[in-house]
Amino acid sequence: MTKDIDFIAVGYPSLDRIIKTGDSISIGKTSIIQNADNSKIYYGGCNVNIAYTCAKLSLKSMLMMRVGNDFESTGYRDFLHNVHICLDGVEVIEEDVTSNSYLIENNMGNHITLFYPGAMSDKYPIHIDKEIIKRAKYGVITVGNLKYNMAFAEACVKEDVPIIFGMKCDFDAFPKDSLKYLLNSSTIIFMNEGEKEEIKKLFGLHDICELFNNGRCKCLVITQGKNGSLIICNHNDTILKETVPIAKPDKVVDTSGVGDSYIAGFIYGLVNDMSYIDCGKTGATVASFIIEEMGCLGNVPTEEQLKERFDTNFINNK
Repeated sequence: MTKDIDFIAVGYPSLDRIIKTGDSISIGKTSIIQNADNSKIYYGGCNVNIAYTCAKLSLKSMLMMRVGNDFESTGYRDFLHNVHICLDGVEVIEEDVTSNSYLIENNMGNHITLFYPGAMSDKYPIHIDKEIIKRAKYGVITVGNLKYNMAFAEACVKEDVPIIFGMKCDFDAFPKDSLKYLLNSSTIIFMNEGEKEEIKKLFGLHDICELFNNGRCKCLVITQGKNGSLIICNHNDTILKETVPIAKPDKVVDTSGVGDSYIAGFIYGLVNDMSYIDCGKTGATVASFIIEEMGCLGNVPTEEQLKERFDTNFINNK
């Protein structure tokens, strides 16, 4: 079958609303909302952030997920369709709404997140179309419904579609046995320093490179905040490591979308046959644009902008 899709991404879609209060919320007390745009919907979800960013960079992205009867009325469908994301894998659950969240932030920057799983709830049956899976070059797994994610992972393994796993230390989303399966089944794994230590502790690893022993994993990416990222590759049974520095943004406004945008940039490099190191540099470059504006998708670069900043940071800066 022709591989006409660069990747399929799974995870929770989300309709996010941000509520800012002047003080901490407590039971029995009324808190005054500070932001007039508290009812504004931000389209999100890790899978959506990655697919949208890559689609803006001309990749053929597909989403596989369940949404609710508000998929069109909220503008979510048009938001995805307008950047040419393939929606063949999206299933509409008419008796429920799309998963959504309320992000509550006080004046000290502390957060509470309220999440409703909606159409991605366990109570709805899982439909993973194997014929759709066969069309993809890669399968991307982010935080989502556990049973749905595992069914997708198993289908990717069966159809020999390489898995890209965006690790999160969320043991409700990824319990130990499921996490082990995903780590052992993935070709490329992303994690931060804290998640690396949690994995080592959970599975009794002396070195994170032991994940290469399963035979599937070819690249580990350890993101390190302002210190960049560590790319670890297994090349012909030789472990290669290189640190990729951050790309310099013009300003820093909001860092909330850094992780997803880095993965999106990495995938862009992967699809364009770059080395893993250059994929990491591309991820760093895309992330440098996203942190310049509020939200995870507010400042996605064009391919021309990406190339120019990549060259400035990693070619001309040598």
